[in-house]
Amino acid sequence: MGTALRSGRRLDRPEMPSGQIVLQPPPQLQENEGASGVLMNAIPMLGSLGSIVMVATLGGTGASRGRSLIAAGMFLFATLGFIVVQIDRQRKQRAQQVTGSRTEYLRYLTNIRRIARDAATQQRRALTWHHPDPSALPALAEDRRRLWEHGPSDPDFLHVRYGLCAQPLSLELVPPESAPIDQVDPAAASALHRLLVVHRLQPDLPASIDLRAFDRVEVCGDEDEARSLARAMICSATAFHNPEQLIVAVLTSRANLTHWDWVKWLPHAQSARKSDAVGPMRMVTTSLDDLGALLPPDLSERPRFGADERPALPHILLVIDGGHLPPGNHVVPPDGLHGVTLLDLPVRWDELEDPSRLRLELTGAPAQDGKLPVRAIRLRAEPVKAVVDQCDLATAEAFARRLSPLHVVTSGSDDAGGGEITGPSDLMD
Repeated sequence: MGTALRSGRRLDRPEMPSGQIVLQPPPQLQENEGASGVLMNAIPMLGSLGSIVMVATLGGTGASRGRSLIAAGMFLFATLGFIVVQIDRQRKQRAQQVTGSRTEYLRYLTNIRRIARDAATQQRRALTWHHPDPSALPALAEDRRRLWEHGPSDPDFLHVRYGLCAQPLSLELVPPESAPIDQVDPAAASALHRLLVVHRLQPDLPASIDLRAFDRVEVCGDEDEARSLARAMICSATAFHNPEQLIVAVLTSRANLTHWDWVKWLPHAQSARKSDAVGPMRMVTTSLDDLGALLPPDLSERPRFGADERPALPHILLVIDGGHLPPGNHVVPPDGLHGVTLLDLPVRWDELEDPSRLRLELTGAPAQDGKLPVRAIRLRAEPVKAVVDQCDLATAEAFARRLSPLHVVTSGSDDAGGGEITGPSDLMD
């Protein structure tokens, strides 16, 4: 008996934390009263001292005058001692107040740091759930419970992972409006700065692109590394989007054809227009004319890229690796088609001039951990620095073979997955 799984019925997914925390400003330094405060307390005693000194100098002679001067000196010494004690007491009180407010603020930052760490953990778990590493996709395909779960109503529909990059914490930490730096506790201000530096950007989070936002995605760099990234992106896309929502086609050269044989196992690469002795023909070819005959017939009726905001289904991901796509071709015009994204692996490339194109430029040698750096470049935008996903041929084929017997049976539902995933025996029940 076959297995039928409704793809629209998702497993419980981790929630992405959101919102913002407006941070409290660091405590201000209290003004030091200095000698003026001490003198204000000492004025009454100085007045008494003046009275005694006047009595001592005006009254008596001889021995009595000597005793008066000794008494006046002792009183003067006591007064000066009182002033010193007052200065020390005020200094200690001020130090206790600064230490108390600093300790309270650092305790507050400790609580904020715990909240930020929890939010970062939840964010990482949620993004990894939506965009898992390519190495996990064969197991995901074997399990089947999450296959093809993204639908047009989902915010991550047609979002495809390409690597890892630093991203802002989804729980926004808003810096406070603080007093001038010379008026706040330096230790508290330094602790606040460290918290913002450490937690506002989270490293190595799954990075994705929206295929609908670009008519062409160029993967520029070493041929083997570019193909490895392209395989990872194709596997990521086909794992979460069913063949009624996403079509994968490959136009390549005869020399590169063996690099793309694995795509023939994907149900997303089956043509709905032509068949051969073993079933639907696979849209992996070296001929532009053959490709045009295999793609959906409504392709020529689609508007130009960006002319329509409504999603066009199925979305077509067309891989170009050594295949010739001349400017005046009858399949994809130079300004692109609505619902079509070219995944281009060019041998040579010029400066990027089209805002509807994204370039993933593989830069430099792999790091010590083996990760390959990349810059995601778009016109009039800051390049995004990341490390790319890599997927070898064995992993890609293992993943594609697990998808190969599966089909979509339309149920008339508008759920996320849009139908049931069935194996071959299901169609005979």
